[in-house]
Amino acid sequence: MVHDGIVGPWFLPTFAQATGLPDLHYVVLLPPLEVCIERVRSRVDHGSADLSVTRYLFFQFANAHIAARHVIAERDELPGRLAGLIDQQLHTGTFRYSAS
Repeated sequence: MVHDGIVGPWFLPTFAQATGLPDLHYVVLLPPLEVCIERVRSRVDHGSADLSVTRYLFFQFANAHIAARHVIAERDELPGRLAGLIDQQLHTGTFRYSAS
């Protein structure tokens, strides 16, 4: 099972327990703020283009209490390369989070 969406570290314990799984892999993709803003600006037919929301969410994630091993702060990584990096780390248990 893969969940692709916004699950902040502040909500992770609740989310993890709701899955019913003993543990899960948790990865936060957090490019620099200017990259996030540019990506939101360049989206077509996307429901949220409010840059204040983008800034707010960025700072919520950037200042959240989560182990650094769960955060990938990429800048310009190609999606395929980023997926490969995540896949490699999944096999090592780097992103594992215990639900208990």
